[in-house]
Amino acid sequence: MEDTASRGINAFISEVTQRGGQAVRLTHSRRNPVQVTGNDGSSRIVRVRSKLDGDWQARRQDESIESDDTRSEFWVFVDLAVTPHQFFMLPSVEVADDIRSEVDLWMMDTPGRTRTGHHAIARGRVAHGHDRWDVLGVAAVKDPSIHVAAPVAPKRAKTAVVVKKRRASAADDEIPVIDLRVEVSADCHGYRWIGRFDETSGVLEIMRGPMEGRRFPNPTAAANAVTGHISGDIESYDGWVFWTVDGAALGSRHRRSA
Repeated sequence: MEDTASRGINAFISEVTQRGGQAVRLTHSRRNPVQVTGNDGSSRIVRVRSKLDGDWQARRQDESIESDDTRSEFWVFVDLAVTPHQFFMLPSVEVADDIRSEVDLWMMDTPGRTRTGHHAIARGRVAHGHDRWDVLGVAAVKDPSIHVAAPVAPKRAKTAVVVKKRRASAADDEIPVIDLRVEVSADCHGYRWIGRFDETSGVLEIMRGPMEGRRFPNPTAAANAVTGHISGDIESYDGWVFWTVDGAALGSRHRRSA
């Protein structure tokens, strides 16, 4: 299963292609840039933000256009919760100005706050950009005759509890290897992470979501690393609360080590 960001980017690329343009995902930044070439041959960089529910997530630092290492001209907000998916296009300068004004109000509300951290963007703030495909130089109407190839899914780490392993003997039979680690999950910043927690060593391995395959010495280190990877900020979470098992906090099911 793709993570939310990849699903949104692939949906956007498909839309651009069926409207006569071209779109390529760029990998030089964690801010999900895509290069779009319009029907007239003009090219522009856009930042794609996607969500399955709730609000889109940005950073308060996005109030400064200079902080955007993608040098984007537009933001594209993808709503994956509806079918067909909906797309909203706004100029990057407008998004930065909007975030700045909201952060100004937030700062005034409680003195001493800092202009860093996460920033939620509600649908009402981007609604006027709905289906503004013209700003990207592509057709307003899709051409159903244009075939869009399905994206190649990246190789994934195995998450099955039971896997196969050959015996060291010459016999060709197989024995199951049981993964005794506890499966944990977390939802944050529009993403769902799945991991496996080793109750003996305390190590938590990310099995699905951003940073898949990475291993961390404890749940807190894993929580702060994966959330910081998405936001670009230094995060501070209690991993025993961040990670859950069947809806209950990991800390309530596992006694913390001294």
